[in-house]
Amino acid sequence: MASINKKEHYKPAVYVICIVAALAGLLFGLDLGVIAGVLPFLKADFNPSNLQLEWIVSAVLAGAAIGAAVAGIFTRKYGRRNILLVSVFIFAISSFLCSITAGPADLIIYRFILGFSIGIASFTAPIYLSEVAPCHIRGKLVAVYQLMITIGIFVAFLSDKALSGGSHCRAFA
Repeated sequence: MASINKKEHYKPAVYVICIVAALAGLLFGLDLGVIAGVLPFLKADFNPSNLQLEWIVSAVLAGAAIGAAVAGIFTRKYGRRNILLVSVFIFAISSFLCSITAGPADLIIYRFILGFSIGIASFTAPIYLSEVAPCHIRGKLVAVYQLMITIGIFVAFLSDKALSGGSHCRAFA
């Protein structure tokens, strides 16, 4: 009989899969943090009202709330891995659309869709990680997912700072 303390050996692919799934947290954090640095450019390019700016910022969170609320239905029906892949595809398309948006109304819609994909991934990734990860590192990998959200926010703020050479950001210099 095998010892209880003996750690099983897993193929490296399992660890790669787990780390890639944890990267969903990084994308979540990046999207939450990046908007702060973009707002001055949005004001200059689109001249949006304060209400439009509020919607642009909060659309991601509204989409994420709805995405997380319905993710369980999708994951039970289609599987966690498949739904994670779909959320990554939606994320990529909506991020691209955000980058080529024609105005504030379009940006609000694209950021809502982006948030929807983030909500699905934020529900699905930790569950997927807990199912795929080896038992002896399961908690660590789920914690890495949470850490990746924080790292994503931090990296977004660093990029905001690096790209904000204009006079509108003198208060942060």
